[in-house]
Amino acid sequence: MNHSGEYVRGFTDFIILSILSKFDSYGYEMTKIIETVSNSNFQLTEATLYFALKRLQEDEKISSYTEKNKKGMTRKFYRITPKGTESLQAFRIDWKIIEHNLTNLVGGGFKYTRED
Repeated sequence: MNHSGEYVRGFTDFIILSILSKFDSYGYEMTKIIETVSNSNFQLTEATLYFALKRLQEDEKISSYTEKNKKGMTRKFYRITPKGTESLQAFRIDWKIIEHNLTNLVGGGFKYTRED
């Protein structure tokens, strides 16, 4: 899929929040989740992901902590905050409207009568 990064750019924050609403995660794992769930149709660059994570932390929608994995390596994990959960829930309501309108507009299913 060409331009997949462009298609998801406006939704990156909510994709991250959705992942973190299921479990705490780290950057590389989140990119793999996005790639796997989208059947490799959506891929985020490392820069895009980390700018989004920084923005979400600054907005207090996520927080981070470090933890060692089984091999003793330290990883930075992210978790959703109550403010992030609230933001995600509000977006999911809006998403239904967005999805419906995009399907009609992009899919060509809309009807419009021109006034002459």
